[in-house]
Amino acid sequence: MRRDELPTGNRSALDQRLASERQRQPVAQGRQQRSAGKPPRRKKRTRGGVLLLAIGLLAFAGLLINQLYQIQVVAYAENAESAADQHYRKVTEQPVRGSILDRNGIELAGTTYIYRIGITPKDVRSITKNIPRADIVAEFASILNLPLTEVEEAFAKTDAAYVQLKKEATKEENDALKEYRSTNSIGGVRVDAEPRRFYTNSTLAPQVIGYTNYTRDSLNNSNLSGQLGIELAYNSELTGQPGYTYVETDNYSRGVLPFSVPTNLRAQNGSNVVLNLDSTIQKIVQEELENAIKVNDITAGGSAIVMNPYTGAILGMASYPWFDTREPTAVPPGKDPATWDTSKKEDIDYLSKEIWRNRAISDTYEPGSTFKAITAAIAFEENLTKEAEMFNDAPFKESGWTISCSSRSGHGIESLQQAFYRSCNPIFAQLALRTGIDRYYEYLRAFGFMGTTGIDLPGEGKGILHEKPARIDLATVSYGESSTVTPIQLATAYSAIANGGNLIQPQIVKSVTDANGNIKKEFPAETVRKAISEASANRVLDLMEGVVLYGTGSAAYTEGYRVAGKTSTSTDDNGDHTISFGAIAPADNPEIVVLVVLSKPRDKRTSSSGAARAVGQIVNRTLEQLNVPRQFSDDDMSSLSKQYSVPEVSGLTFAEARKQLSTKGFLVEAGNSEMTDATIIRSQYPNTNAKLHKKSVVVLYSANKPEPAYVSVPDFSGKTVNEAQRAAAESGLNVAFADSCLGVVVAQDVPPTHEAGNSLVNGSASNSTLPASPQNETGNKTETGNKTETGSSKPDNKNSTQTEANAGKLRRGSVITLTFAAPVEGAHAGEQ
Repeated sequence: MRRDELPTGNRSALDQRLASERQRQPVAQGRQQRSAGKPPRRKKRTRGGVLLLAIGLLAFAGLLINQLYQIQVVAYAENAESAADQHYRKVTEQPVRGSILDRNGIELAGTTYIYRIGITPKDVRSITKNIPRADIVAEFASILNLPLTEVEEAFAKTDAAYVQLKKEATKEENDALKEYRSTNSIGGVRVDAEPRRFYTNSTLAPQVIGYTNYTRDSLNNSNLSGQLGIELAYNSELTGQPGYTYVETDNYSRGVLPFSVPTNLRAQNGSNVVLNLDSTIQKIVQEELENAIKVNDITAGGSAIVMNPYTGAILGMASYPWFDTREPTAVPPGKDPATWDTSKKEDIDYLSKEIWRNRAISDTYEPGSTFKAITAAIAFEENLTKEAEMFNDAPFKESGWTISCSSRSGHGIESLQQAFYRSCNPIFAQLALRTGIDRYYEYLRAFGFMGTTGIDLPGEGKGILHEKPARIDLATVSYGESSTVTPIQLATAYSAIANGGNLIQPQIVKSVTDANGNIKKEFPAETVRKAISEASANRVLDLMEGVVLYGTGSAAYTEGYRVAGKTSTSTDDNGDHTISFGAIAPADNPEIVVLVVLSKPRDKRTSSSGAARAVGQIVNRTLEQLNVPRQFSDDDMSSLSKQYSVPEVSGLTFAEARKQLSTKGFLVEAGNSEMTDATIIRSQYPNTNAKLHKKSVVVLYSANKPEPAYVSVPDFSGKTVNEAQRAAAESGLNVAFADSCLGVVVAQDVPPTHEAGNSLVNGSASNSTLPASPQNETGNKTETGNKTETGSSKPDNKNSTQTEANAGKLRRGSVITLTFAAPVEGAHAGEQ
């Protein structure tokens, strides 16, 4: 449409707009003419703004690049870990704590696991199979041995990120659940393994082996950490190195994605620590130490050491009282369970000082007369005396102090040899004074008394010797007073006498191995220094053997083994006694050093023979365990054949009776399980004045007419006399000898129970050596299970049930007569 064709109203409006535009054009043209020849201001501002904008953009880009550099390069590791933490979860794989083994490979401490099993309920499903949820719930309940309702309640908590199903599942339960989950591709389950330390005999050498506690790492994982003994000293070797697993997580509660591929850094399991301890010898040491504690009524505990004098290997080490490594904080003897609280400092302090401490290496005590062996060794090494030199043991004064013999009347003029057997103080004070202060103390340093032994156990103590000794100090230390040592120091010094003069470092650990038994580190014998010559050591050894044969140490005498030793009774500032005995055996070819120390007998009249007797038993049983052959002398055979009268102990307490019988060389058994030390003895078997060999069993009863116990008869055939005595004692029986006890057993007057069966009927026996009415050499009728106490062949109808149950058995304490003969060639010859 043309303009002239527009309606009049519209054309008028358009005209008005055109007129207005024409009026503004001259104005604009005038402005342009006025500004001609000048720089345009608006363009200048625009260029500056662009420049500023460019600079700003460049600065921003620089900052961005720098920030990216900081993130991607400088803080890469931190940010990568943070990013991974958003997408992956770090799971620690704890290493298996290594085992502790005895010298023969017997496991003493090991590690097992319990499993804490939990679920993320919404994620527990099968990815590959259409398994109803109810079936999964039922299977979980069955495998974990949980009530179905309890598992249903856990699975119903679908909003929970984690629900614990079982706190302590067994390995078998965990393995079964793992198999079920794997077979059916079931996710949403979390298993946390928690280590548990176990001890095969939890009261065997607890202060040596130690125990563990739980600690938490940075990820709150529970770890085992050694707290005492080997567990503490070798904690790093036993612990190993943890591993790590990074597993992919989902976006909900950071749960583990089922079947995601993990990244692993495998844990390195802990090493095994192999000890020099022999578990059988350790058991012997503890049994004999405990018996000595009870027999001698010791109130402050004791310790015992068995050591190889050539290698320093500790074969046995005991500290009484001991504790249970499974429950190290349990209520100790003598404490009230109602008030015992290990959250209290005083209760933990009591455990540390009285129960956990290893007395064999930490306690210091005055060694008393056992130190006379050291003084004699020094005098011999300095060529100051001879065994036959005569001395006067009359009291003498030194620096205002009187030094006298423990025997009130003294012994007058005697040789050094006699003085050693009798343990006369003045003679050894004279020898020390001859040596001189400086020289004597140099030897004490050489014997290791000036420092610790370096044994590989925590908590070793050190004896106290005078820093600036005077003459009176020299005189008293010569017989073990006014100075202290630790048991391990004295045992190590005695080892130097046993091995020809070399001070050897004691070793509790034999080696460290990997999980497959490959040796990673060994601990060979280490000679610290030469203390004395072999000649001087042998001279002291001869004197010590005389103590056992002719002197104060006769209680340690052991048939078939030559024992050298020294007794001691020392007194502290409070007037309390410590009794001890140190021994070397066999004296002619030493295999072991044994030391027993007993602190504070209640009766101050108790002599060191109690310690000597314990050492004798340890020597006897340990050398047998080490397969050291016996060499019987004529005196040994005479001693074995000798019989002793059983004393009357009725009316005494069990503790009093036990001490009296033990002093006579008999073994004591309680006839009633409820018997205590205060129980009054009413009867005994064998009876008073019965004739028995040493090491025979006497059973004590609290009733006048007790119900006797019957025991099986062992097979003694082929056993040596010591083997037969031990087998009899273990069965609660006694043996007598038909003639000589040289050789091995070829006949016994009561057949072994497993052979007899029910053959012992109406007093007859299938074994022709069994008399119709067995009567032993004591005059007591031997009571079989179907005989009355009179030996009548007619069964006792009142006890018919008991008779049938005990057919072929003997009353505990009965005597069996054995016949010995030279062993047949090729047959078992025992130890002879």
